[in-house]
Amino acid sequence: MNLNKIYNEDCRDTLKRMPDNCVDCVISDIPYKIIAGGVRIIYQNDECTGVLNKRDWSKTDPKGCLSRGKIVVSDGSNIGNKWLKKNSLDVPSAVKNGKMFEHNDIKFKEWLPDVFRVLKEGTHCYLMVNGRNLKDLQTEAEKVGFIFQNLLVWDKKNKTPNKYYMQQLEFILMLSKRPARNINNMGSGNLLPSQNIIGNKLHPTEKPVNLIKHLIINSSNKNDIILDMFMGCGTTAIACLEENRSFIGSEISEEYFEIAEKRIKNHISQTKLFQ
Repeated sequence: MNLNKIYNEDCRDTLKRMPDNCVDCVISDIPYKIIAGGVRIIYQNDECTGVLNKRDWSKTDPKGCLSRGKIVVSDGSNIGNKWLKKNSLDVPSAVKNGKMFEHNDIKFKEWLPDVFRVLKEGTHCYLMVNGRNLKDLQTEAEKVGFIFQNLLVWDKKNKTPNKYYMQQLEFILMLSKRPARNINNMGSGNLLPSQNIIGNKLHPTEKPVNLIKHLIINSSNKNDIILDMFMGCGTTAIACLEENRSFIGSEISEEYFEIAEKRIKNHISQTKLFQ
């Protein structure tokens, strides 16, 4: 496999071509179903929105009411209209099935065995997931040989609407491949504060580069190889470049693959410019 390259393909195909024990760390914002309590699709006149709203909340009345004929759906980050329409998905079906993207119905058990296989012994694996899918992910990971190491919490520094408490955090499941080794900075806490990206996202679930860098620094060394099976807009790649690590990634969406490629090229150009 070529280093510092994102493959525009299904991660299962990428993983199959990778040799055993070739990766020093895995960090990935994995796909999973997004059904959450409070999601509603609204068609009725003057009915207030649920917790998920495709509209800019600043442009609605205090109750968040919309006029007749509007379809209301989002993930609480005002992305429903932009991303669901862009991906040509049927909105009601997307909400019912928890499918924001065309390719997020891949099951954990379809890629976890190969992720475990390509990881070196004594290394760490970080998988970002929501509370609803956390149990299933951990169960499937332990089936293939991973050891639960810790549950990290990303404090996003902003809140999104939910009628069962406002959402202001996300989970990162930390796994290890025996024999488990210590993280580099053992004084690190498992609450990771990092400002969420608000507006102008390159990808609807884009994560802050600093969040990924924190994981990279703690679980790898310079020139190590980091794997991200679901690269999205390339955040893990950027974090690796900034911390002198190599990366291997895959992204099945041609649209986000092209965004990631352009982002990486721009980053490299800017870095050379200021050297």
